[in-house]
Amino acid sequence: MNRATRLLAAVIATGLIAVVSGRATFAAFTSTTTNPANAIASGTVVIADNDAGNVMWNVTNQLPTSPAIVRCIRVTYSGTLPATVRLYTTTAASALDPYLNVTVEKGTMPAATTFSNCAGFVAQATIFPTGTLQAFKAAQTGWANGLTAFPGVQTAWNTADSLVYRFTVQVQNVFAAQGLTGQVGFTWEAQNQ
Repeated sequence: MNRATRLLAAVIATGLIAVVSGRATFAAFTSTTTNPANAIASGTVVIADNDAGNVMWNVTNQLPTSPAIVRCIRVTYSGTLPATVRLYTTTAASALDPYLNVTVEKGTMPAATTFSNCAGFVAQATIFPTGTLQAFKAAQTGWANGLTAFPGVQTAWNTADSLVYRFTVQVQNVFAAQGLTGQVGFTWEAQNQ
C-alpha cells in the first residue's frame, strides 16, 4: 500500500469512527404531542312556510259588507343559528291598496291545521294594527323596516321554532273602492343574530 492509499484509508476510517461515535454519543430525550384534525362547520339560516307555493287569497267581487278575508300561514325556522325574522313586501302599489284594511297578528295554532285555514288560532300579539295595504307597502319594504316577530316571548328564532301569522283583510266602505283590484305578496326573511 502506498502512502496516498494509506492516508486515504486513514481519513476514511477516522470519518467512519467520528460518525459512529457521534451517533453513539448523541443522546437526546424527545417528546411530541399532536392536536388531531380540527374541524369547523358553518351554521345555517333556513326558513320556510306551509303555503306549498299557493296564494293566501284570490277573491273577487268583495263588498264592504262581505265578511273579512282571514287567512293564516305558518312560518318555520330550521336553521342552526339563532335568528331574527322580519315580514315585508316588495309588491308594487295597486289601485285598491288605499281602500283595503289589513291587520297582521302573530300566534299559534294546532300543528295539523292546514294552510290557509286559521282553525284554532290563538293570538299572541298584533304586529300590524289595522291600517291600509297602502300603508303596509309603504312602511315594510325590506329587511331594514320589516315587521319583527318572535315565537312567544323569545328574542330569537331557534331550530324548530314556528309562528303563525294571521292576516285579516277588509274592503273599506268607500265609494272610490269599487271596481278596483289590489295585489300583495309577502316575504319573510331570516338573518342570524
